[in-house]
Amino acid sequence: MNSLRGKILASYGVSKLALIIFVAIVIGDLHYLKTHIVEGEVVNELYVASEKIRRDEKNLFLYNDSYHLEELQLQLELANKALDKGGRVLSAIIEPGELQQIEAGLKDYEGYVSQYPDAYGPGLMALQNLIQLKGNQLSKLTQNLNERQRVIMTETIKVATRTLMIASLTVILLGFGSAMFMVRRVCRPVAQLEKQLDQLAQGNIQSLNLPSDDKEIESFVFHFNAMLEQLREQQTRLRRHERAAAMGVLVSGVAHELNNPLSNISTSVQLLMEDDAATTEDLHQQWLSHIDGETERARRIVKRLLDAVRQPTEQMKLYSAPKLIQSAALLIHRQLPPDLMLDIEDIEEGMLLVDRERMQQVFVNLIKNAANAGARNIWITAQKTTWKESRPVNVDTLAGDMTGITQYEHVMLIRVDDDGSGIDADHLPHIFDPFYTTKSGGEGTGLGLYLVEEIINEHRGCIAVENREEGGARFSIWLPLETTPETEEEIA
Repeated sequence: MNSLRGKILASYGVSKLALIIFVAIVIGDLHYLKTHIVEGEVVNELYVASEKIRRDEKNLFLYNDSYHLEELQLQLELANKALDKGGRVLSAIIEPGELQQIEAGLKDYEGYVSQYPDAYGPGLMALQNLIQLKGNQLSKLTQNLNERQRVIMTETIKVATRTLMIASLTVILLGFGSAMFMVRRVCRPVAQLEKQLDQLAQGNIQSLNLPSDDKEIESFVFHFNAMLEQLREQQTRLRRHERAAAMGVLVSGVAHELNNPLSNISTSVQLLMEDDAATTEDLHQQWLSHIDGETERARRIVKRLLDAVRQPTEQMKLYSAPKLIQSAALLIHRQLPPDLMLDIEDIEEGMLLVDRERMQQVFVNLIKNAANAGARNIWITAQKTTWKESRPVNVDTLAGDMTGITQYEHVMLIRVDDDGSGIDADHLPHIFDPFYTTKSGGEGTGLGLYLVEEIINEHRGCIAVENREEGGARFSIWLPLETTPETEEEIA
């Protein structure tokens, strides 16, 4: 079975092997160069000694003194030493007959020089001619040998350079091949896994597919899919428990909310049933009016419950924020106390994709709550901003679709402020819970703000509540701001 570990080790081993081979080639190349450099030094020493011999030879013939004779003999000794020292090296680059010719010529030259002190007259002239002849032959042989060695050194450098270039190119190609192997066989499957995880997070796929047959990836995919299956089973069980709990809360809330009006109706009916002739008509009418009022109260409770649990309708359209808020104010203004001031002038232009009736219900409920809390001034403002710039620091009292709102570049931040009594700090974290009310005596159903949060969530928005430093409460609503050709220039 394939494995990522084996592929990584194989790639690493190939790289190291290529490096070792390259180092071995470099060492061999250096040794090759060193050998030819030594050969060149020997040949150069012999050539230099032969040139000095010709120079001292001329000086001897010119001055005819013992000093130059000694210098000439000294150079002959150096030439012999160079020849003895490089005999093995020289034999590798010249023919044996040529080497013997150099040795014989050097020996004859040395013999003629040894006879020079005893020669005179015509014999001296003949000896000088022989010395010159042998010296000239020896110089030509060494010069020819030196030129040949230079050619050999030039070729040697070319060969060494070519070898190093080929070795370097081979190592580079092996490294590139190893890198491509790692990308194709290791990095690409991991990248495909990462892409699948992103798709899984977005809900486009339900499980991971095998991008390769490597045992590590196969093991990861198997265990991850098993974990996903377990999570789905747990979520299914959790949803069942949540539905059961929600049903319990709903039943208990309905029982609690309907208990008061039903009890009052029952009391009035019992009084009517126990009525005698002494009861006045006005009292009869009062009991019947009480029954009718409590029946209407129960009807309103049922209507609110239906509004809270009904599915949103597909009536989403683009509306201007100022017109949307103004239309909600027109619906509620006659139900407000005459001394309450509602300020809705500071509303920026912006297009919102909303269900108009549902969104009007949000503002109506918030304005009613503020009025019931004793507010004498209510301010509604709206400004275009971004979620990053305007998100609240404290998210404990934030509700809604936070994931949805973060996907929009621009949002409309709507604030509903009042100067009422505010909200107790203990109530703030539960203010959007269903059936949670701060009112006493059965006056509230606890569904108004829950319904507000549900509507905002349907529109992929968020809502938060806090107390104002100046007194009163503030509800902040973030809604996606739709960018149309008409609004793009305004946003810019």
